[in-house]
Amino acid sequence: MHEHAPAVVDAFIDLRSPYSYLALGPARRLAGRSGVAFDWWPFITDFRSAYGGEVEARSGRDIAKVKYLYMDCRRLARKQGLTIRATTKLWDPTLGCRAMLFAKVRNRLWAFIDPVLAAFWRREFDLESQADIASALQSAGLDVQDWHAYLETQAGTDLAAAQARAESLGVFGAPTFVYRDELFWGGDRLDLLAETLKAAQA
Repeated sequence: MHEHAPAVVDAFIDLRSPYSYLALGPARRLAGRSGVAFDWWPFITDFRSAYGGEVEARSGRDIAKVKYLYMDCRRLARKQGLTIRATTKLWDPTLGCRAMLFAKVRNRLWAFIDPVLAAFWRREFDLESQADIASALQSAGLDVQDWHAYLETQAGTDLAAAQARAESLGVFGAPTFVYRDELFWGGDRLDLLAETLKAAQA
């Protein structure tokens, strides 16, 4: 059925997900090794349902789960030389997702994403700030006036299309990698994705 389908991996990340952040380096290295194109998309996870609502409303069990999550992520981050500090609120990722799509279509995705996420996970970047996002886009070599025009015209439509794409592929969390309709959820499934890519190329 997929014998002649193009070799592309749809890669969905949530900018607020530490596991998405940790998967970026390994996934990009896999793309380089395999020669398979990765098409990167923003994904908005329902963290309120997953982790017990707003920070101040969480049960003891939910608090323990989130504390473990960040402890786990810090251990994994140290292996990559990265810093991850627990967030203090549930961020609205909408603006950041729109900026990600803007940078992507202008071929400046990583020039935008890499410094933004490094600063965000050090608690040095406000993901909801128009000023911070505009400054980051400018630092990535993008035109701020072009960004404002995109926000007023195309940004909402593009983000809705990205979310619809995720839903059509069955994506329910991030990071998720989809290759020829097969889902690989989580950075710890990249080895399975690598095996699948290798088998498809054999």
